[in-house]
Amino acid sequence: MNLQKVKTIIVKEFKEMLKDRIGAIVTFVVPITMMLIFGYGMRLDVDKIPFVVVDYDQSRLSRDLIYKLSAAKEYFHFLGEVNSEKQIDKLILDNKVRFGLVIPPDFEKDIKSGKNKKVFIIVDGTFPYRGEMAKSYVTAVINQMNLNRLTEATNVSLPVRLNTRYWFNENLKQEYLMASGTMAVVLFMSPAVIASLLIAKEKERGSIYNIYTSSITKTEFLLGKQIYTVMVSFINFLIIFLVTLYLFKVPFKGNLPFFILSSVLFIFVAASFGLLLSTFLSTQVSAFVGSIILTIVPSILYSGYMTPISAMNKNGLLVAHLIPTYYYMKILKSCFFKDAGILPLIPHVAALIGFYVLFFTLNIKLFRKREK
Repeated sequence: MNLQKVKTIIVKEFKEMLKDRIGAIVTFVVPITMMLIFGYGMRLDVDKIPFVVVDYDQSRLSRDLIYKLSAAKEYFHFLGEVNSEKQIDKLILDNKVRFGLVIPPDFEKDIKSGKNKKVFIIVDGTFPYRGEMAKSYVTAVINQMNLNRLTEATNVSLPVRLNTRYWFNENLKQEYLMASGTMAVVLFMSPAVIASLLIAKEKERGSIYNIYTSSITKTEFLLGKQIYTVMVSFINFLIIFLVTLYLFKVPFKGNLPFFILSSVLFIFVAASFGLLLSTFLSTQVSAFVGSIILTIVPSILYSGYMTPISAMNKNGLLVAHLIPTYYYMKILKSCFFKDAGILPLIPHVAALIGFYVLFFTLNIKLFRKREK
């Protein structure tokens, strides 16, 4: 293999990138934009829920309940009291509140006399997940209030108390998971798109015929395209990594050199996959759309990005293990959150090496130096 020819391909691509503004945007702006959009837009946390209260009782106990809800400022945003359920309906309809609490008459009187008393919650069910979370937050506050009253009335402490400690993501911040996970999605998508466009561009312009008739080998040509893609994508990786650390403030606990080397390997896998796609796609539009669909959709659904892989059925588990992003996501989460060490992650690195060998071998086999 002639390394000088490989270098020529790399230099040629850098020169063309400097001339092609649209190509530069696709190469650098799109990955960073996706990182910001997904990092901020894919948050599943439900917090600071706006709500109002209808208090028909106006007692000390009803005010105490309102105070406990409004004091939980991390979860609730109290907008004040209203006069009727119809006003709650209107506020929900106008998108100003997410739920309303209705405290019935004789609330304190009935509780003190030993009767069970129900409070009512009217919830915006437009987004079922958000509605369920709002209900669960209110239920937790009411349950704690009941426990406090029970222990005060009986003067007996509860025999069992639950103390919870969360490991790896101590504050349960969903944005940490989204921001770090988006790195894996973007690092699979971006190199694949860049690599696929490199070959499709040659086909569209007809310059691919120069390659067919030149003395450069298939391996030299493909390796040059791939190394260029990796070099450009590594710059994106550094920017995205810094954005994750300093903009989203995701803590990094693992081995930094190991994580960087694993990321470079993953970029090689993504670049090889993009080159493989370009074997079957002959235009830049088809290469761009095809690469986007075949990288982003599987990476989001089957890598553990949004839902745990363990929650999937057997078919879902099988598909997950056929996607390189699944293995890199394991490495990424372990390095960001767990500091699990290098040894437990070796099988995932070996899987990525296997994907790279498979994709690059298929590239060499399927890419034809001359047309039939």
